[in-house]
Amino acid sequence: LRMGAQVGELIADARDVYGHDVNLAARLTTLAGPGEIVVSADVRDQLTPTLDADIEDLGERRLKNVQRPVRAFRAWPPGQAARRAVAPRARMGDRPSIAVLPFRNLSGDVQRDILGDVIADDVIGHLSRVAELTVISRLSTTPFRDRIYEPKNVAEVLGVRYLLTGKIQFSGTRLRLMAELVEAEGGRVVWADRFDGSITNIFELQDEMSLAIAKRIVPFVRELELKRSRAQRPENLTAYERTLQAIDHLYRGTPEDMEHARAMLEAAIQSDPSFVAPYAWLARLCVLRVGQGWSPDPKRDAIDAKRFAESALEKDGTDSWALSVYGLVAAYLNKDLETGIARYNKALTINPSAASAWVWSTSAHAWLGQGEEAVKRSHRAIELSPFDPHMYTFTSIAGTAHAVAGQYDKAIELCQRSLRENRLYIATHRILAISLALSGRVEEARRVATELLTLEPRLTVSGWRHRYPGSASAHAELFCEALATAGIPRQY
Repeated sequence: LRMGAQVGELIADARDVYGHDVNLAARLTTLAGPGEIVVSADVRDQLTPTLDADIEDLGERRLKNVQRPVRAFRAWPPGQAARRAVAPRARMGDRPSIAVLPFRNLSGDVQRDILGDVIADDVIGHLSRVAELTVISRLSTTPFRDRIYEPKNVAEVLGVRYLLTGKIQFSGTRLRLMAELVEAEGGRVVWADRFDGSITNIFELQDEMSLAIAKRIVPFVRELELKRSRAQRPENLTAYERTLQAIDHLYRGTPEDMEHARAMLEAAIQSDPSFVAPYAWLARLCVLRVGQGWSPDPKRDAIDAKRFAESALEKDGTDSWALSVYGLVAAYLNKDLETGIARYNKALTINPSAASAWVWSTSAHAWLGQGEEAVKRSHRAIELSPFDPHMYTFTSIAGTAHAVAGQYDKAIELCQRSLRENRLYIATHRILAISLALSGRVEEARRVATELLTLEPRLTVSGWRHRYPGSASAHAELFCEALATAGIPRQY
């Protein structure tokens, strides 16, 4: 059996098909040997190398009754050897890789095909700003538009660990997008959701849908990768996997977990010195130790935090997470609120969806006494990370913002929500005691203060004010009196 293929127009009647392209296909057949397929350049251009076929260039060939030479190609069945291994290791800490395929339009109206492309492009844009993900460019995923393939095969060809696909349906002015995340190794769907909206404002719709998908995908992938890393032998962990495990320990909130996190982050740096994330997380760890009142040497931790934050930015000055952590070090440990806000703003210029920059800039504006601005930013931070496993830090900082704004009942509500998720987060106990005292609920404030002193026995009003970044603002004195009313010793 020999085959020739050309793509183009044809004429058909009851007996046969005719036309130049039909003749060219027939002539290409004469170049094929037994069991071979020979195709034209037009067909070759619509094939995806290593997935549809392995292509062998036969050069310019002269064909009977065809005036000009024709470029011909032999198409072989795709070989497994031509495929790239999934998720190459030891690259930027072995971050998980993901490809987003154009979302398929099921309406049959070709004029609406572009919307699926545009939403997929926007999702790629949002995901590309997440430093811990390697995202395949849209140029590499375009060949799969309007094609039906097994997602596992596409993921193997692109060399990614995850594949995001989707379908779009229309009903009048309503649109429904159904998205699925496929894990390449097992070829299974690990996440699926649907999103509805109106196409009356198409630009607003594509922004909302693309951001909503990205917000849900990132924490989900992070959790999957953490589970994957726990199944690995310790000596086989990559820098990224060590960093993930360190983050998990860091947010459990005990001194022992912090020490374990430090060891994991140091091992991650040793494994891949070029990987930015562990440097930034070490800086974050130093800030947490001081904030929790667990640092044996706050001055030493402040110096280390700045050193680690600077190392992260030396590796990549455009990493929004590293910029955010540097801003936190400057604002919280050094009380340099202007530098902190400048770093947060730069991070948000690079990545407008950087939740860390939004939430920590909430703190900075609260410390400056700008309660209204802080409250507004806290809403944006929570909106961007609705499924963040460490949401208790967001709600705690939002509680501070509302307390500075004088909205004590809302501050109490947010702090109680934070403590339901993590009872050991000391900053929440402090702002809850303050808010309760300022709202006149003194007995409740004293009960909170009693628990706070068991977690931070060395806490005093003067000590808290000394390290409070907003100590120069007008509300600082009010907060100090509230702590004293709740029963926190003024000084030793």
